[in-house]
This record gives sequence, C-alpha cells and structure tokens, in this order.
Amino acid sequence: MTNYTRSKMPKLADDCMEHLEKALQSDDPSEKNFHIRQVIQAYGVDHLPDEIDSQ
Repeated sequence: MTNYTRSKMPKLADDCMEHLEKALQSDDPSEKNFHIRQVIQAYGVDHLPDEIDSQ
C-alpha cells in the first residue's frame, strides 16, 4: 500500500482501536469475533454516505 493510499484512508476511532487490541489479546475465538464485529459495525455506520440512493 502506498503512502498516498494510506493518507486517503480514514483513521479508526479510539474505541475501534481498543476493540482490535482486545481481539489480539484474546485467546477465545468467540471473544475475538465479538471485538472484530464491533469494529466492522462501527466503521460501517460511521462511514455511510449522508444520502443513500434508494433506486
């Protein structure tokens, strides 16, 4: 990945970073899954367009 591409990527929120750190620290697959899903859901909702084309 180039520096140009990285500069275009949005920064993850602090709570997302905390979830990812907890996922890395956990040995339980279901707990890892929980933390990763939290990040995916938060990232998806935070980056929805203001107007969604319903066509």
